[in-house]
Formats: sequence, structure tokens, C-alpha cells
Amino acid sequence: MPEISADKIIGKTLFAKKNLTRLNSSLVKIGTIVAGSPVGEVYSWIQRNGKLYWSFNDFSNKPYYVLHTPDSFKFTGDVKQVIQENKQEKENIQKEEKGSIPFYIEKYGKVILLYGVGAYLIATYLKSRK
Repeated sequence: MPEISADKIIGKTLFAKKNLTRLNSSLVKIGTIVAGSPVGEVYSWIQRNGKLYWSFNDFSNKPYYVLHTPDSFKFTGDVKQVIQENKQEKENIQKEEKGSIPFYIEKYGKVILLYGVGAYLIATYLKSRK
């Protein structure tokens, strides 16, 4: 499930997390974007053969495309903030649907149980040493 919808990425600048292939409108390689460098400001997106491609415009206003994969882009600043807000919104919806107590038990129950078992085991061990 995506962390953010495509419409929230439009107008944001993406950075390459790894070397990325720059494609023309026929999805033929026209260049490489080096890891760590800005890919550009997202203009739009297209979907072909079940794959998502972000659309950018170069300096001469010609479009180019880059395939989206989970490890393609480094999200910074405002994009990270939008992702965090989106996660918080989803969490709030789940909390409303399930109710606060079941939501927090599901979210933190395993951790609390593990701490409880650990505390019990430590207490038992300390008592057996006396």
C-alpha cells in the first residue's frame, strides 16, 4: 500500500536514492540520473503496463520520465512531512473505526506483553538467587 497518493507528490522535487534511468515518452532510455542528485520537480505521472512513472520537464520544457520503485527516491522536507501527515491521518481513521483501547492494544500490546514477561522473568531470577 502506498504511503502517499500521487497527487500529493505533484509539484515536489524528488532526489535519486540510486542511479535512475531517464526515459523519453516512448519509455526509451535517454540518460541516467546519478544517485543523490535532484531528479526534478514532478510535473505529472503516467501508468503503463502496471508501472508508475513520474513525469518531469527538462530545461527546454521537454518531458522525461522515471520509473517509480520503493527504493528509487529520497523524500526530503515537504514530501516527508506530507507522508507523515498521511500516516497520522490513516492512524486517526483506524483509531476512530476500532475505538481507542482496541487500537492501542493492537498497536502496543505485543511490546507491553514482552516487557511484562521480561520483568516477571527477571524478578523470578532475582528471587531464586536469594
